Amino acid sequence: MRTEIEKIKKKTVVEHVMEQIKELIASGQYRIGQKLPTEQELAERFGIARSSVREAVKIFNYLGILDSQTGRGTYVCDRGAISTEALTWSILLGQEELFELVALREQLERAGLEALIQAQQEATATVRETQAALASAVETMKEAMARRDLESRILADYSFHGTIIAASGNRLFAAIYQTLRSFMYEEIRKTIQVEDTDKSICEHEALLQAIQAGDGPKAVDLLRRHIRSITSHLQGSR
Repeated sequence: MRTEIEKIKKKTVVEHVMEQIKELIASGQYRIGQKLPTEQELAERFGIARSSVREAVKIFNYLGILDSQTGRGTYVCDRGAISTEALTWSILLGQEELFELVALREQLERAGLEALIQAQQEATATVRETQAALASAVETMKEAMARRDLESRILADYSFHGTIIAASGNRLFAAIYQTLRSFMYEEIRKTIQVEDTDKSICEHEALLQAIQAGDGPKAVDLLRRHIRSITSHLQGSR
């Protein structure tokens, strides 16, 4: 029986340059805010034409990984500058990525939820502010639905869950959620289009009440149910 042999995709010079630059950053040789060598210096270092380096740098600029400033040079950006374009297209072109995103969101949110419940015992000003922000988001959802204002409804939903994730105190979790904003908006939009919106708002209210009561197990269970509801609605919209 003849075995099918897959053809090996030959990488372009630009792809190789991108890998080299990525390695320079990943290894810590160049950190956030630091200036990279000039295109000519990188070309000589990699033993390739300057044009290939220029193309690679352009791509990284578009993605928000590098920032080329006229007359000053090219600098490494922080993660807040990362473009969401690639993520947006991924969600629009691939259904399975959406479900994986929902699973990721659940893990991030659960971490925030558990930290928030634990902090409830101290009743600090930060906890009160978080609760107030969650309550405000729920009220905004109600008002937006009454006005049939879809965009405000989506923003309030996104903010509600983002507030919970931020309560984890993990800046990376919060940054991931912010970076995935386009994904989250698309997930919320798709869900709202097929769900009973009153039921969704009730789910948010119930979760808020569990948080206010400091009932950790109930809050985690309500979050799990909410996420399962989202997944079910998304499957129904396929």
